[in-house]
Amino acid sequence: MKKKIIFIVVLIIIVILVILSCCNKSSNIEVTVNNKNCEVINEYIKPLENEADNEDVVPSTGEDDQKPIEEKEVTLAFGGDILMDSFFADYINNFGVDYSWTDITDIMNSADISVVNLETCVSEQGVTKKREGYGFRSKPYTLEGLVNAGIDLVSTANNHILDYGTDAFYDTINYLDEYKIKYSGIGSNIEEAESMTVIEKNGIKVGFINYTSIIPWNDWRADEEKPGVAPLQDKDIEKALQNIKICDDKCDILVAILHWGVEYESKPQENQVKLAHQIIDAGCDIIIGHHPHVLQGIEFYNDKPIFYSIGNFIFLKMNDDAGKTGIFELKINKDRFISGKIYPINIQYCKANLLLDDNPLKQEIIDKMIELSEEFNTTISTDGSFQCVTH
Repeated sequence: MKKKIIFIVVLIIIVILVILSCCNKSSNIEVTVNNKNCEVINEYIKPLENEADNEDVVPSTGEDDQKPIEEKEVTLAFGGDILMDSFFADYINNFGVDYSWTDITDIMNSADISVVNLETCVSEQGVTKKREGYGFRSKPYTLEGLVNAGIDLVSTANNHILDYGTDAFYDTINYLDEYKIKYSGIGSNIEEAESMTVIEKNGIKVGFINYTSIIPWNDWRADEEKPGVAPLQDKDIEKALQNIKICDDKCDILVAILHWGVEYESKPQENQVKLAHQIIDAGCDIIIGHHPHVLQGIEFYNDKPIFYSIGNFIFLKMNDDAGKTGIFELKINKDRFISGKIYPINIQYCKANLLLDDNPLKQEIIDKMIELSEEFNTTISTDGSFQCVTH
């Protein structure tokens, strides 16, 4: 009986061990299978995830990527003759250096480059050979008015820059440097006087050269060993044209500022028109003229503008016409003139007064420019705007 019981117990233990052994194998098989299943599932999931990630990605055709490059422009603002002497000095002493400029400061400051003709020396020394009232010498501190008004460059080749002699002439250069105002048209020798001043804005290099045909005395002419102005009299034309060709290669837009013509004449002389065309043919892109103290017409020659005279700006006026003037705002790109606009101004009480729409003098000045420019087939709109129209 005891043997029988022992046998049964042993048999039960064996059965239990067998069952446990089978369970372990089954468990191992499940784990293995599950791992394989995970690998298989992952192989399918990954491509699906990649497809989902790429669902919103559109292959580039190149058309949308090639956005039009914005054409860079530069705005130039030109005013005519200025001085800070005579009656203007009295107003400056009473009301400060900004007095004459207050109306036009916003326009000049908003331009990328603003230019006026400095028709005075800047010094506190020297003696003039001119008769009383015709020699101009402005106090150095008055240059602060130009700085505050946003003037970047002054043309200086004119018939007043040497009014008080060589020492005052050199003072002018030194004070312009001190007030960080660039200049063109004068120098310690002819090379400096004829040199180009370049101002770069918005990636566009604008070059300025300045000549005068109005020379009171022969010793005002700069030469190889003598200071003075860059001359543009008949004997100087060929040399000037060669210089223009050289300068044209060193800038994008070349501006020639010319002090020339006949005072108080509303039309340029025939020889001026001929010379202007020669200067354009030599490589100049824009011509700005002054000395007549009154406005003259605008011509487009080979699609390039010629302003024969932009008149006075902050200067003595001999008559009412000499006080009717303006700011000439020009837009250019790297290759050419684009468009322009005239802002009419009236000089009164030693100040450049910007004329508003309710002042009939504003339209009178624009209409005058329309009339003067018709001779050159140039169209100016009644709002003072103009552009090149190829005929």
